[in-house]
Amino acid sequence: MSQTDKQPVYAEQLAALLERAMRGEWAGLPRLKGWRFDVSEGRSVSLSIVDNKLGSVYGPPTARDSLGGGLYLIWDDEKRSNASVDRLTIPEFEMRLREWRESAYTDDRAPDIRQPDPSYPEVEMYDGQIESLVQGETDLLFKILQAGEKELRGSGEVEFLDAGSSASSSQRFLRNSRGLDVSYPSTMFNYSFYADSLYGNGYSKRRLAPEEELDRILKDVREVTAQLKKEGTFKADPGGSRVILDTGLAGSFIGQYIGGNLSGSGVANRQSAYSLDDFKAQKQVIREDISLVVDGTRPFESSASRVTGEGIAGGRAPLIERGKLIAPALDLKYAGITGFPPTVGGGLYIEIDDADHRQSLQEMVQKVENGLLIYTVLGMHTQDSTSGRFSLSAPRCLVIRDGQLQGQVKATISGNFFDNINDPRSRFGWDPHEDNPGMEITCQVMVEA
Repeated sequence: MSQTDKQPVYAEQLAALLERAMRGEWAGLPRLKGWRFDVSEGRSVSLSIVDNKLGSVYGPPTARDSLGGGLYLIWDDEKRSNASVDRLTIPEFEMRLREWRESAYTDDRAPDIRQPDPSYPEVEMYDGQIESLVQGETDLLFKILQAGEKELRGSGEVEFLDAGSSASSSQRFLRNSRGLDVSYPSTMFNYSFYADSLYGNGYSKRRLAPEEELDRILKDVREVTAQLKKEGTFKADPGGSRVILDTGLAGSFIGQYIGGNLSGSGVANRQSAYSLDDFKAQKQVIREDISLVVDGTRPFESSASRVTGEGIAGGRAPLIERGKLIAPALDLKYAGITGFPPTVGGGLYIEIDDADHRQSLQEMVQKVENGLLIYTVLGMHTQDSTSGRFSLSAPRCLVIRDGQLQGQVKATISGNFFDNINDPRSRFGWDPHEDNPGMEITCQVMVEA
């Protein structure tokens, strides 16, 4: 049965049991005052190459059915419970209910159950072509990995290849005691290739990849891996060197140092670089040509969202607009604490006001006389996001000399990202296949021996 045909049997059964708990039908337990749950039921298939072995004991072809989600309860005495649900929740409901009660907690700031919105946005998240893969027609998954094996290892340029391909389809059920009743299907399609423990690339969206996408990704993996195998030399500028953060790495920096400081809990608990008063005053914190938005409306993106698990409708909302703070990223609890509206569901995207002079990532590289193109760093999670400071090992760097890539060096980079994102010399370059841009900054570089 496809996900579009799947009936919400589990959701209806669970909702009926929770309604019985609201009527107090279990002896020795208080009534429920309200509830909500967010449950997904689906199936996934995957295949992998590990150490050049297609479907070896380390990565066998697998098919997996899943059912699970989260549950939030409000008891009659205002205590709250958070729990996970699975296939055994319904047959073991009374036992689970008693366990949930035993773990109930008191939180005066915990949110109530949200009234349903009049409507929720229709966002394209389901591709019927992926459904056939999930139901057993897996030839395409094999063909993708076989093409990667032939292209990357057939030439002898790649010795070890780790790769994977997968497809999944699921149906999401959201219900609450105030009438929320939303169900919809979604799909995911992924493949990736990682060559010689040096470099990888892949595809991940809610729709089937165009045929030409595989050729592009394999070419990129082959060429960048070959460049990373060449030894380069780099003389750092004591006053600061120009480095380009690849698209994924630039996104990690922005997520760590800017997005991390937009967390509603961090702002409310004074653990952010930005205070609640900064948001109320719409303080200018980054360059005025830069905005950060939460967007769940982009069709077939993994971040696409019709509604959050708390019942907040999807959409698009700026957190920083033209460099000014607009609102923190808030769930219902911290929306109530801060007085700002809850944040829509979706992914965090950077938007640059550069439509008249937008440059590609390749063009940005070509304009660098002496610098580095950095693909990855180690230890990002250990950095203090509230200060903006960073000191990171960068084991995958390509030297840029007169706009040309000249081989790999290992380096340590250090600086302050708050300074970087406000620096008028910092530039952005776009890859047409990526959602967020790469970023050129100035920082201290120390080349490792």
